[in-house]
Amino acid sequence: MKLILLSLVVIAASAIDIPEQFTGEQSYRVSGIFMCGDVPASKVQVKLVDDDFGPNPDDEMDQTYTDDEGRFVLSGRENELTTIDPHLKVYHDCNDGLIPCQRRWKFELPNHYITKGPHPTKTLDIGVWNLEAKMPDESHDCLH
Repeated sequence: MKLILLSLVVIAASAIDIPEQFTGEQSYRVSGIFMCGDVPASKVQVKLVDDDFGPNPDDEMDQTYTDDEGRFVLSGRENELTTIDPHLKVYHDCNDGLIPCQRRWKFELPNHYITKGPHPTKTLDIGVWNLEAKMPDESHDCLH
């Protein structure tokens, strides 16, 4: 009976998707397209950050602006004692009216696109997003 239970525990544990833990230099690449309605959202600032908790500020891994077609590619690396916590921050004025500062969207990115080492081997393509939409936890940010 104990052997059967132990076998079931091993089978169950192997079926759980436990993300790999990293230490040291880690890298990440993310790409996508932003639209404002049916028009490409050009010159939108996007940042790839390692989201840190507590008093430690986020580590900016890369930043750019979308091109004339609303496209972007970010690629960065960070050296950490634990697995990085990659996030994408997007600052835009689409569908914002006269509200001061920019709307800020924040995406939590999946860990299984993290590469151990300085050069990412995988790219997370987030697809096409319409910035007219309202995100549940979006905010306005004047200093970014």
